[in-house]
Amino acid sequence: MSLEEFYPMATVSVPSTLPCALSTSSSSSSLVRRTANPHPNVWDYHFVQSLQSPYTDPCYGERVETLVAEIKAMLHGEGGLMITPSAYDTAWVARVSSIDGSARPQFPQTVQWILKNQLKDGSWGTESHFLLSDRLLATLSCVLALLKWKVGDLQVQQGIEFIKSNLEAIKDENDQDSLVTDFNIIFPSLLREAQYLDIELPYNLPYVSLLHTKRQERLANMSREEIHGVPSPLLYSLEGIEDMVDWERIMDVRSQDGSFLSSPASTACVFMHTGDIKCLEFLNNVLANFGTFVPCLYPVDLLERLLIVDNLVQLGIDRHFEKEIKEALDYVHRHWNERGIGWGRLNPIADLEITALGFRLLRLHRYNVSPAVFENFKDSNGHFVCSAAQFNKDVASMLSLYRASQLAFPGENILDEAKSFTSKYLKEALEKRETYSAWNNKQSLSEEIKYALENSWHASVPRVEAKRYCQVYRSDYTYLAKSVYKLPKVNNEKILELAKLDFNIIQAIHQKEMKNVTTWFKNSEFPLLPFGRERPVECFFIVAAGTYEPQYAKCRFLFSKVACLNTVLDDMYDTYGTLDELKLFTEAVRRWDLSLTENLPDYMKLCYKIFYDIVHEVVLEAEKEQGRELLTFFRKGWEEYLMGYYEEAEWLACEYMPSLEEYIRNGIISIGQRILVVSGVLLMEGQILSQEALEQLDYPGRRVLTELNSIITRLADDIHTYKAEKARGELASSIECYMKEHPGSTEEVAVNYMYSLLEPAVKELTWEFLKPEDSTVHIPFQCKKMLMEETRVTMVIFKEGDGFGISKTKIKDYIKDCLIEPLPL
Repeated sequence: MSLEEFYPMATVSVPSTLPCALSTSSSSSSLVRRTANPHPNVWDYHFVQSLQSPYTDPCYGERVETLVAEIKAMLHGEGGLMITPSAYDTAWVARVSSIDGSARPQFPQTVQWILKNQLKDGSWGTESHFLLSDRLLATLSCVLALLKWKVGDLQVQQGIEFIKSNLEAIKDENDQDSLVTDFNIIFPSLLREAQYLDIELPYNLPYVSLLHTKRQERLANMSREEIHGVPSPLLYSLEGIEDMVDWERIMDVRSQDGSFLSSPASTACVFMHTGDIKCLEFLNNVLANFGTFVPCLYPVDLLERLLIVDNLVQLGIDRHFEKEIKEALDYVHRHWNERGIGWGRLNPIADLEITALGFRLLRLHRYNVSPAVFENFKDSNGHFVCSAAQFNKDVASMLSLYRASQLAFPGENILDEAKSFTSKYLKEALEKRETYSAWNNKQSLSEEIKYALENSWHASVPRVEAKRYCQVYRSDYTYLAKSVYKLPKVNNEKILELAKLDFNIIQAIHQKEMKNVTTWFKNSEFPLLPFGRERPVECFFIVAAGTYEPQYAKCRFLFSKVACLNTVLDDMYDTYGTLDELKLFTEAVRRWDLSLTENLPDYMKLCYKIFYDIVHEVVLEAEKEQGRELLTFFRKGWEEYLMGYYEEAEWLACEYMPSLEEYIRNGIISIGQRILVVSGVLLMEGQILSQEALEQLDYPGRRVLTELNSIITRLADDIHTYKAEKARGELASSIECYMKEHPGSTEEVAVNYMYSLLEPAVKELTWEFLKPEDSTVHIPFQCKKMLMEETRVTMVIFKEGDGFGISKTKIKDYIKDCLIEPLPL
């Protein structure tokens, strides 16, 4: 049963009198009150006030402005490479003879590039990253190109010496994931050519013989139809299987741009055999863009744009590049199709990793994309598959799909299948072997997989996620195809410097605000109350960790005040007040009458004054921001909230166990999320909500954002805290109510049932957050984002128990990461 079916319409509880024999008189001399504060505040006031950040200096802000401008210029194509050179592919293009029939290279600039770019050890390849398979393949390819044109005798000899000295060592990179793409097919083919040219190399090494055997085994499993029938990954390495290619038929699977799977080497090989004009046009186009060399892939327009956007988002600096991100995603969306996408817009083969990345980013930015695209990546058994033969590529693809599956909307069964399949696959991959390439273990997949499995997108802290990504982002990150290559616009020092500076500047702003919150709390009347938890830092963290932008300072400050108020009211209704006292207090709030506080005990008079002052301050500021009367709205919200509390107090006083339906219906009110998050939304600077838009966000009894936020928080709270609450004497929880209605059921069964209600609610929230905007009612996206981010942080707080009430849990570490400890530059 879904939660929507469980309670079709939430109603407001009205204080009533249950048949209760328990005396609740506040005048009883034997009255024993419980405290709600067994876990004291861990954030010392003086410690918070002592925090000092150098990043308040204006020079850091000026540096951020400079970096933003420079990165924007880079993203708009003003200078810089889009992809680094491939010596291997350049050598193949250098082999092409002049089309005028003369004994000269068609592209002499590539020969000159080879002559000028040999490395000090005699090899060719990516200088910054040593991968032997990359160096051997590139070096032998360059040697063969130079020998063809009888130039560079010294370079040829140095290259041969490098191969001789290192060929035997390649056996140490025998792991498929440490080899460039199709090394076992291409390198033996080049060795055979070298042997034909009488180049002196150790051809009789055992591993060289093994390479030839592996190549023959793989070719034996290929059919000519597999090569010529439909586009396949084999098109990327045709130069390695020349003896199997029908050069006429192969034209049937040529890409629209004249290439063979965007590979300059493969395309050059085909051109040398066929003289096809479209192949030549492709090679001319590549060199027109790069001048004297070619990369291992071209174009990479879709992959590059997606990786740039992903990095900007994950580093938490996307707000500086909204225009650039929109342009990039508009471009990807224009070239999106139902079969999936590859690294370039004309790529005839869809790539699961890139398709899943594209789906995730397009959905996160509210583009209309269907998950049905993933049906194309299933085999005959219904299992998701990656077309590449490399284990790491398969794992990376499954990780990408797993992340995409977390953005499921209701009814998207294919994403449920994907999440289930990839979760199992990734767990097994971790158990079977180390999932990283031995040649560069800093680019580890293992840690990424572990982290992803332990931290879902819906239960993560946005600012902590940004900080972590700053720590794992590598400006020198390399990718692996037939060459080791870099995407300089995706990974570079300027982006990393900006991300770290931006994080530290935002943290410095938040530290100042946190000082203001703690000072206000210390000087307020909250500490005079004889009960309750002091959690001003935690209250600030809940909002600052998600709604972090500098312009929302007022929202964060007043949200923190409301959260502190909610905490104290929760403690008063749950643990300290008697039922008679709580009835009077609730009635005073319902009637919004200060005169009714005369009959309240002193502590409640003080509590009511605090309540009255904070609510009126929030109302005043919200009315200024929104430009209309809001007291009526807030009064109704607070009345409903406290009546929900009172009903729970009645249950506790009378030892009454409600039905599960009754408990949840009231629980989504008494959790207090609605009044808290709506207060924050209405205080966001520049975010104007019409009455119609407000009702789209917040309408009691209707499954809109605030209602879903409340459902999720209530269920997450119960799932992870019911044992502790039961030990404190609180009888009612969704778990206990379920077990009462299902005699003989276990706690595990009850918890699983709550998860069965929670997961659909999370999907509905995701839909409400990311659905295309209703053209008739404008809801500022920042308002929806504030609600979503608050939900994510709240789910983290209850992930391992009551992280709010017991603030020495992992939440303390999150707060330190987010608000206390800066990133080293």
